[in-house]
Amino acid sequence: MRRLACKGGCPLLVHSRPSVFASTYARPPVVTVTVQPSRTCRQACRLRCSSSPTASASSDQLTATSSTPIAPTELQSLINAIPFKKLAIWGTVAALAYQLHDFAGMVLGTFIVTFIGNSFVEGAHEAPLVQSLLPKPTVRRQVLVLLYFLMILGVFTLLGVLTIPDIAREGADFVNRLQSDNIWVILVEKMRHGVGDQVMNSLEKAVYLATSNDIAVAAVLEPQVWSAERSTQLGLAVSSMLKGYTNTAAKYTAVFLKSVAKFSLQALVSLILGFLFVWDMPTISRGISTLRHSRLAPVFNEVAPVLTVFGQLFGKALQVQAQIAVVNTALTAAGMWLLAIPGMGLLSLFVFLCSFIPIMGCIISTIPIGFVALTEYGFVKLAMIIIMVALVHFVEAYALNPAIYSAHLKLHPLMVLSVLLVAEHNLGVWGLLLAVPSTVFALDYLIRYPNKSIREVGERELSVIKKQAPPLPPVQPEGGNGASPGVAPALQSR
Repeated sequence: MRRLACKGGCPLLVHSRPSVFASTYARPPVVTVTVQPSRTCRQACRLRCSSSPTASASSDQLTATSSTPIAPTELQSLINAIPFKKLAIWGTVAALAYQLHDFAGMVLGTFIVTFIGNSFVEGAHEAPLVQSLLPKPTVRRQVLVLLYFLMILGVFTLLGVLTIPDIAREGADFVNRLQSDNIWVILVEKMRHGVGDQVMNSLEKAVYLATSNDIAVAAVLEPQVWSAERSTQLGLAVSSMLKGYTNTAAKYTAVFLKSVAKFSLQALVSLILGFLFVWDMPTISRGISTLRHSRLAPVFNEVAPVLTVFGQLFGKALQVQAQIAVVNTALTAAGMWLLAIPGMGLLSLFVFLCSFIPIMGCIISTIPIGFVALTEYGFVKLAMIIIMVALVHFVEAYALNPAIYSAHLKLHPLMVLSVLLVAEHNLGVWGLLLAVPSTVFALDYLIRYPNKSIREVGERELSVIKKQAPPLPPVQPEGGNGASPGVAPALQSR
């Protein structure tokens, strides 16, 4: 409300009603305002205005128009600040990605093959020796692409001929062991030799209490000399008590073996698509760049920079993580060979796949190795396996990660486990690979560096991986010297 004066000099009260749809970016709206005289001098105003020689306006002139811009309300400012265009674009992208989530394995496999192949070709393309041997750039690129895929096919063929038959045989034998009752008899004998008869007597009573309906039978058991029959009875009791768990483990192992065929088919299709992408990458890049001037330009300008930065980050992270996985698998396989652990081929493949999973990969890959060591040799060999795995992961944590990958992906373990569970539920095994890099990138972009662009955040992450430059300092809030108060301590520690 504003105060004006009529031509007679009396104060007036002006009530204005701005349009609800007024925008701060549009032209100032013409708003009709109602002019009302003050209640105390309404009569005097009439007399003064009617007797004044300069009063030429009638009473109907108390309604006027004002071109003064009206300040937007707080609700209007909030509505105007919502990026509806960006939300619509990213909502469409998310819906499309959800519809194609069944092809996630093939898409990620193609991306990995294409990224590594394109990096190899571009790195070798400018080598002086290659330039001297192949002076034509087009022929040079085609020869390098063929060489890259011939190396991949050679490695896969060698691994298939040497390891796949052994892996299939060892996997079937492992499933049969889990489903056999004799394995628990052997386990009981190993435990008795490891912990002694006195401990086994107490364990025997506990097992019979848990499995027998007649508690008095377990209560009146008296210590007696251990025999093969007594070990067999205890092994059968343990088997009946843990039958559900062993059946579940056998089922998951069988599913894992069956998924090898599906994974092999996806790998073959990814190799073919990756070959086509790398072979014709310059033409594909020029074709994609034409979208910048098409009807899809708003979508391209919004989505392309984000996907480019995240693709480079994920590719580099996966590339260096693969190097760590190879070294980790080689050290673990050497340790199993020295300790004479059977089934080394299947267990080494399992260790390699689990090496891409942060935190949980170490635990998951150790369980089958320890189970085989316990059933074959006893507790002494199990202890040696635990020591060997601890040494391997000590080398990985304090030698490989600082030298190859850096420790910038270390989040709070609770957050890592939560992210892995959600990603595995929605994307399967590939979600385990995407979970941690995506979380780190999202936390940096949304919380740690809110004033930085997405490209600057991506360059920061790439510089940490490559160890070429120190990270950017975190943004300090006004009036404070720490992270923003809404950030959890687990995120502030990063």
